[in-house]
Amino acid sequence: MGDNKMTNGMATSRRNFIKGAGITLAGATALSIMGCASGNSSSASSSSQKWDGEYDVIVVGAGIAGVTAAITVADEGNGASCLLIEKDVAPNGNSPFCAGWQMYFEEEEGPLNYLNHLIGNCTPQDVIKAYVNETMHNLEWVLALGAQEEWMNIYRPEPGDTNEYAEYPDSDTVGYLLFKTEGDQPHHLHEFLMSEMQKRDSIDYKTSTPLEEVIRDNETGEVIGIVANGKRYHAKGGVIMCTGGFESDQGMLKEYTGVNGWPYAGKANTGDGHRACMKIGADFWHMHGGATYWMSLRNIENTKFVSTLYSFTSKQHGITVGVNGRRYYQDFDACSNFKKYALPGTDITRNVGYRHGITQFGGGMAHLPMPDKAWFIFDQAGLDAGACPKETSADPVGDGWAVSGETIEELAGKIEVPVDELAKTVAQWNEFCERGEDLAFYRPADTMTPVAQGPFYAMLCVPALLNTDGGPVRSADGSILDPDGNPIPGLYSAGEFGSIWGELYQGGGNVGECGAFGRISARSALSRLA
Repeated sequence: MGDNKMTNGMATSRRNFIKGAGITLAGATALSIMGCASGNSSSASSSSQKWDGEYDVIVVGAGIAGVTAAITVADEGNGASCLLIEKDVAPNGNSPFCAGWQMYFEEEEGPLNYLNHLIGNCTPQDVIKAYVNETMHNLEWVLALGAQEEWMNIYRPEPGDTNEYAEYPDSDTVGYLLFKTEGDQPHHLHEFLMSEMQKRDSIDYKTSTPLEEVIRDNETGEVIGIVANGKRYHAKGGVIMCTGGFESDQGMLKEYTGVNGWPYAGKANTGDGHRACMKIGADFWHMHGGATYWMSLRNIENTKFVSTLYSFTSKQHGITVGVNGRRYYQDFDACSNFKKYALPGTDITRNVGYRHGITQFGGGMAHLPMPDKAWFIFDQAGLDAGACPKETSADPVGDGWAVSGETIEELAGKIEVPVDELAKTVAQWNEFCERGEDLAFYRPADTMTPVAQGPFYAMLCVPALLNTDGGPVRSADGSILDPDGNPIPGLYSAGEFGSIWGELYQGGGNVGECGAFGRISARSALSRLA
């Protein structure tokens, strides 16, 4: 896509989104959408509004993107005031729960080439370039705030090193910073940024302040403020939306990804910002994108995940079957082991391994639509080897993590899958293991473990995700665009809210854009004060 217009597929998603937001567009123009916010909040000019507070810049959402934007306003705004609001009593989106790897670069050409292979077909070139150029400053910006190098593991780009898509050129030009989890220093990037934000008197930080509306002036078309927790706040320079994804809105997940997903992270990302921006005429992109999905292990009651975040890494000890008793995909969900199976110079159309929920499918890399549930099947040898992590339970059946049967047929009855199908699937799998080759889905030979020694076990699997990436279309300066590709004046975004990552996703990239577009959008909003 060479400009900011949506493809036909994206336009369909936009129509579905409007339907899901409950907005009727029959005969409506883009201008009439601007005035449809509840309470008629966008129908008057700023001079006639009654405000509960006035600020130079308002930032919505206190994750890594929002806190980065607020700090930038404070440090580069020449006395500019900033309101930073958070929906929950404390940040409860993805930032506090993610691993905290922040992507950074040391030069432009290589990273730009690598990212173009990953996302170049779905994000305009100038937006990717803006991301690359500002991500080059992520490490130095954190250090300039006062972080010490000894607080972090800094993974500098090294020639010959590999990243998730090592098959693509210049994957070795990507670096990362990661706060250490020991010692007296901050243990996470978000923790560090929150401590720095709270030192700045020009930032008014309000928690338990959920966004309700974005206010757009009906005369000028400018965004002039927000309604949050029943109060109206005026933004002189602009509003920066950092409200994350819609991981915890099951309706939106099903509508745009086709899956009933279960998020690992916080529960506050329910698409509030998406609905607010839709009401004032924003365009949308990448609604299918994100770190989605893999079939991760849950307890039998489906109330909690196995203890570790990447609980799919025990899948080498068995197979995954659907409710029909059949294997249905390459079921070694080995996101953490990509370096073993993605090597420079190899053919990506034949390589396997999950890469943040994206896997090889028919020769391409794709987000797979996963079923609501499946079963991880293994035997006693698999259990002894760690199919259910020992730190989770020494007695997985007694503790509600698994069910068991002395035979495959008995197990099939307990999990309510067809007995004949499960027996046939297990027999075929054991033949593959004896042969040393998975002729159905081409799992790596060193992940193939027979399911042959009773008793046999089953653990529930559900579609898990880290985050979504879809949201309002973002320009190179952080502006949110309307369906004609025009900026909505005074409205900006950063982070996963309308992320640049719409197709393939590289780990650390979302946290990278939290830093990059947090600063870019803050500077754009500040420029409107001049």
